[in-house]
Amino acid sequence: MDASATCGILIAPEWNMNRRSFDRVDMSLPVKYMCEDMLYSGTIKNLSENGMFIKTSNFLPCVNWIEIFVPLEEEISKFFARIRRIEKIDDANFSMGIELLNPPYSYIEFVGNLKAAMKS
Repeated sequence: MDASATCGILIAPEWNMNRRSFDRVDMSLPVKYMCEDMLYSGTIKNLSENGMFIKTSNFLPCVNWIEIFVPLEEEISKFFARIRRIEKIDDANFSMGIELLNPPYSYIEFVGNLKAAMKS
């Protein structure tokens, strides 16, 4: 069965990237996330102050909220996020666009430092 038929949150081809509030930073950073008491892993491909794009081998059918664990320089930042879209990349991989809900200051500062480093 096609993923789009099983999950109402699979949106995609016409996602408007110009609607973003903040510029994204491209990167490759391991991430863990929890959904319905199960721990999963993926890779952050880009991020901003209020969102990120994660590549993962785990499809999360019909789930709207996840808890994210992001390894920062000196700590692991933990916060909730809303899944805005899920896309199938190939038979074994998916991508998730997520909106961060009240990320902690340490995460905002981490993103700001990444952006400053890219400009210099």
